[in-house]
Amino acid sequence: MVKARKVSQILFLLFFVFLFLQARYPYEEVGVSSDIGLRFSPLIPLFDFIDTWVLSWRFWPALVILLFTPFFGRFFCGWICPLGTTLDITDKIVKSPSNKTAGKWQKWRYLKYALLIAFILLALFGINAWGYFDPLALFNRMLTIIFYPLFTLIGENTLLRLSEISILETPAYFLYDSFKEWIMPENQAFYQQVFWIGLLVVFVLGMEKVTRRFWCRHLCPAGALLGFLSQFRFYERIVGPACPVCNQCQTECKMNAIPADDVGKTDKTECIECFNCAEVCPEKISAITYQWRWKPYHSAVDYNRRQFLATSAASLAVVGLLNIGLQNKDNKDRAIRPPGALPEEQFQERCIRCMECVRICASNGGCLQPDHIRNDLLDLWLPVAVMRGGYCEYNCNLCGQVCPTEAILPLPLEEKKKLPMGLAHFDKNICIPYDRNEDCIVCEEHCPLPDKAIKFNVKDVLLADGTTRKVKYPYVIKELCIGCGICEDKCPLVGKPGIFVNTKNQRRMRKSDLV
Repeated sequence: MVKARKVSQILFLLFFVFLFLQARYPYEEVGVSSDIGLRFSPLIPLFDFIDTWVLSWRFWPALVILLFTPFFGRFFCGWICPLGTTLDITDKIVKSPSNKTAGKWQKWRYLKYALLIAFILLALFGINAWGYFDPLALFNRMLTIIFYPLFTLIGENTLLRLSEISILETPAYFLYDSFKEWIMPENQAFYQQVFWIGLLVVFVLGMEKVTRRFWCRHLCPAGALLGFLSQFRFYERIVGPACPVCNQCQTECKMNAIPADDVGKTDKTECIECFNCAEVCPEKISAITYQWRWKPYHSAVDYNRRQFLATSAASLAVVGLLNIGLQNKDNKDRAIRPPGALPEEQFQERCIRCMECVRICASNGGCLQPDHIRNDLLDLWLPVAVMRGGYCEYNCNLCGQVCPTEAILPLPLEEKKKLPMGLAHFDKNICIPYDRNEDCIVCEEHCPLPDKAIKFNVKDVLLADGTTRKVKYPYVIKELCIGCGICEDKCPLVGKPGIFVNTKNQRRMRKSDLV
């Protein structure tokens, strides 16, 4: 069974990476949508239900997992979750300490249940904090912002350097062509928030040096939900009389689910069906087996009433703190969300910061970026359009097609082309025609609209030397501009652009707006 579990982990990891690589411009579905992997998250149906009070079959992969968890336990954590697999790989590299030396952390297992309860209470008040901790959103976020850009940067440059060696030129270019076709057909990605998301990666993976699967044991709210459903599971570990009581199973358990003082028992809320215990047992099958038992014993979750009351009080305090802060109006006008985004409060509530839209954005790390904190923590890592780094491609509506929670609605392309996400404005203090009295038509040339949203007023200007010159002074037609930002991106000025886009004229969508 250990070999079967490892094969399952590898196949699912490859499946999630395949879906990640599929999410790129131009996007073509190959059998399944690239966001279906994110819809495996056990947390999504729960919090979507809290938000809408409707059970959505859109999240059927997660519903299947939740359905089987009361029977098989936390099999998702041990057999499917790509973050869990990544932690197991990290464990092989950093050599995590055994359960004997890491046992002092056992008392902190309640934290994941505290986080789950806190996220549920916050969700009831319309606050989405669970998306930051969702294991699949976290995995996709780390892959998008850290792992993939690093891999492509190192891979491309290594192959190009190898091609400079005459004897390696032909095979290096062959590998480079394959690399560009299958792994990196687009340009190198550059993102905001790399340091902070990189710090998160270091924490999640680095805590393997403290104890195996630290994230899964102590912090993962999805693991807490599955653990809660696993309390009475029917498929369980059974220790027979042949057990030599060597405690090898307890030492090697990934989740420290076997008590050191009684190896015949198993904490069902923690066991992830990895079967390591049976694998390391000297007596093998004769001592440890996994069987169906129709009168199972109960493993209570590590969470008591006092902890629940403390969690509830802290959650209510967070609700209050997030609602009494003074809103910074100066920051709001540049929080340009993707076309098709729900109204801001609903958008914050449904977006899980998975970076799927950032990954698939046509300009590849140019337009959509993970946002910084503008007013409060809930702004962090929401997708925001940064037009100076890129622009919203006129013929692209992919962000709405791959959003797993429909925080960005899947707009038909023709409708997206007409939907304003903002409005362009000229800064007449630095715009070349206004500042230097010289023609510059770059913004008008790049405007993608059939009827240009940027027009010119042609005026005769008296120069300092007494001569007269005709100058084209640009202006924006509000009724035509969709705020795509190509004018801001292509502005030839170094540094601050002479034209910029803000949220004025932005139209936010609701599901009822879709026909």
